[in-house]
Amino acid sequence: MDKGTTAKVAEIRPASPETSDKETPSQADAPAKRAKSPLKKVESVVSLPIENKLHEADARAKDFFNFRGLRPQQLRRRILTLSFALMVLIPSLLGATYFLLIASDRYSSTIGFSIRGMDGASAGGDFLGALTGLASVGTTTTDSFILMDYLKGREVLERLSKDESILKHFSEENIDFIYRLDRTLPIEELVWYWDSMITTSFDNTSTIIEVEVQAFSPEMTERIASRVLSYSSELVNTLSQNARRDAVKFAEEEVHRAELRLKMIRMRMKNFRSVESSIDPTKNAEVQIELIAGLEKQLLDTRSRLATLVGTIDESSPTIRQLRKQEEVLVKQIVNKRDEISGRNPVPSQQAAHGTDRLSSLSSLLANYEELLVEQEFAQQAYTAALAGLERSRAEADRQQRYLAVFQPPSKPQEAIYPRRLINSLILFLGLLAMWALATVIAYSIRDHLK
Repeated sequence: MDKGTTAKVAEIRPASPETSDKETPSQADAPAKRAKSPLKKVESVVSLPIENKLHEADARAKDFFNFRGLRPQQLRRRILTLSFALMVLIPSLLGATYFLLIASDRYSSTIGFSIRGMDGASAGGDFLGALTGLASVGTTTTDSFILMDYLKGREVLERLSKDESILKHFSEENIDFIYRLDRTLPIEELVWYWDSMITTSFDNTSTIIEVEVQAFSPEMTERIASRVLSYSSELVNTLSQNARRDAVKFAEEEVHRAELRLKMIRMRMKNFRSVESSIDPTKNAEVQIELIAGLEKQLLDTRSRLATLVGTIDESSPTIRQLRKQEEVLVKQIVNKRDEISGRNPVPSQQAAHGTDRLSSLSSLLANYEELLVEQEFAQQAYTAALAGLERSRAEADRQQRYLAVFQPPSKPQEAIYPRRLINSLILFLGLLAMWALATVIAYSIRDHLK
């Protein structure tokens, strides 16, 4: 046999017992080892497909993010899938995680009331506002909008912080990181936070106001709602008092002006009477007229007697001379009296020598007195009218008084209704999906127009 045939026979020939004993000790011990470690066998059997799947996933991921060598249509589909994951899936999962696992429970208490007037015409007076949706000036609708703005403002926040320590409550550690308040923030941001914890609504038709207050415990929610109702009642009372005061203020000012004018005219009348030494010049005029009439009657009698005696007795007789002299005196007296009334009489020298002032003429006295009298009567009438207007204004102000009619008082909540975990998660997903779809449509539209 040649060497090649001998080699083949040697390869086919079975090993000798000695050789087999020396070469296969591990094979003989293998069953024992496998019997001693069955878990390792299971792990080795299970780990192989898992490792294979992980390698396949890594390979797929690498292939997915490998944009080289892709056709344009495949590239667009891959970018669309990636954008859907980044814009919709991941934010939705994060939002659902927050709403379902992290968000703190918020309790709610609702207050219902209406601003009413004493005349009971709050709804009817705001009919135009109910139709147009606009506030009617001077009605309870205006007060309602003022109240809603007030409840969301800085003053209410400061009063609640002082009375109920709401800033401390909103900054507790058990509140989630989004709704936990930082008390070191400026007041404007604190007001913005308070605005997110209170909701107000107004019905133009029924003039009903509903206020919803949120907090992180039932007790604090009830206390805050009670304080809000108390502050609302105080504000409505203040607005009512201010409206009544403003309505009466103008009428009171008119009365004050009319009274002051009447006092000034009466003071002028007093000074006039004191200076002229005449209480009522019209009475003096009547007396002067009566005196002139008497003197004229005497003059007429004297002239009648003269006419009877002339021709019967001598002109130089004592009777005729006495009657002539009496006639002359009467004529002078009548002229003087008329001059006193008309004011044409000069100042007598005897009165000037004695240093006495000449009184004003009766006609000028009457003119001044009548002017003062007319002004006094007019001022008296204006004062009377102002008093009547003041009484009407007070009656109207009493009818316009406002008050708070509460039909839904604050109550202690038993269950937290916020956040709406499932609804918020669904809304978040649908919103993100809509935004992604809109962005996709816009991108495709731009791509089509660029072709």
